[in-house]
Amino acid sequence: MNKVDIVIVGGGPAGLAAAVAAYDDGAKSILILERDEQLGGILNQCIHNGFGLHTFKEELTGPEYADRFIRQVNERKIPYLLNTMVMDISPDRVVTAMNREDGMFQIQAKAVILAMGCRERPRGALNIPGYRPAGIFSAGTAQRLVNMEGYMPGKEVVILGSGDIGLIMARRMTLEGAKVKLVAELMPYSGGLKRNIVQCLDDFGIPLRLSHTVVDIEGKEHITAVTIAEVGSDRKPIKGT
Repeated sequence: MNKVDIVIVGGGPAGLAAAVAAYDDGAKSILILERDEQLGGILNQCIHNGFGLHTFKEELTGPEYADRFIRQVNERKIPYLLNTMVMDISPDRVVTAMNREDGMFQIQAKAVILAMGCRERPRGALNIPGYRPAGIFSAGTAQRLVNMEGYMPGKEVVILGSGDIGLIMARRMTLEGAKVKLVAELMPYSGGLKRNIVQCLDDFGIPLRLSHTVVDIEGKEHITAVTIAEVGSDRKPIKGT
C-alpha cells in the first residue's frame, strides 16, 4: 500500500489551492484524486469572466483561473490521478479508490482533505408537483451541456432561481439562440450580483419575476409547460396568481 502525507479528494479550485498551500508549507508527499478527466472542477464550464480578482489581481474566465492553479501544481510536481473515484475513507485514513488503469487500490494518508465541491438541489428537493419529464435541468448541468458538451438543452426556457449561475445561464442560452421567457425567483430579491442582473437580464430584455415560483410542470415524456404563481411573505403560492 502506498503511503503519502496528504490525499486531496477533488481537483477543483479548492483542491488545487489546498495542494499548493500544503506543498509550500512543507508537505512534500501529496496526491490529488479527481474523478473527472481533467483538473479544474466546475471552473472548466464557467467560460464567463469575473474570476481571479482576489487571488491573481486580474479578471479571468473560469478555465483561465483553473489553469493558473494547474500550472502551480505542475510546477511543484504534485502528482494527481484523473478519472479516479474515491470509494471509501476509513477512520485511520486509508483511502480506497478506483480507476480504469489501476483498478481498485488503497493509499494510506496522514491527512485527508475533502474538496469535492457541492451539488445543486434536485427538482425533488423543491417540492414541485407534476410529472418528471425530460427537459428539466439544473443550471449547472445546463451550463456543462452548453459550454463543454456543445449541446443545447432547449429552445424555450424558463429559469427558476436568480442566483448568479441562473442569471449567467439566462444570457448564455439567449446568446445560443434560445428564448428565455423569464427568470422566476422565490424570494422578494435576487440572489445574484447586481451587475449580473443588468448584464444578463436587463441588457437582453429578459424579465425577472421576484416572489414567484414554479407550482406545476406539464408534460409526460417531455416538458411542455410550467405554471408560475406569486408567493406571499410565507413563500407559499397565492391562489389565483
